[in-house]
Amino acid sequence: MKELTAFELECVSGAGWLQDGLASLGSKLGAAAWAAMSSEQLNVDLPLLGSINLATLAPELGENLGKSMGSSIGGKIESALANLPVIGGLVNKWLGN
Repeated sequence: MKELTAFELECVSGAGWLQDGLASLGSKLGAAAWAAMSSEQLNVDLPLLGSINLATLAPELGENLGKSMGSSIGGKIESALANLPVIGGLVNKWLGN
């Protein structure tokens, strides 16, 4: 049995194209927002450890948060569309679920 790569796992995750698209968009927006923040905004002063820069501690945090939010929003939209009376089944197939 073949071990799947991260890309292959995303392709077979069961999410429809709308959810995948919003997750990708959220990932890009989160990464851009994280990169746009100044280093002073990302510094946290901890009493015992001193000053810690979140950008160096968690460089992919913005991307991961954006992806999670986009996926969640896309999933809710897909679920709402799939539960529409009469045409929900057709919409569900069209979304790729």
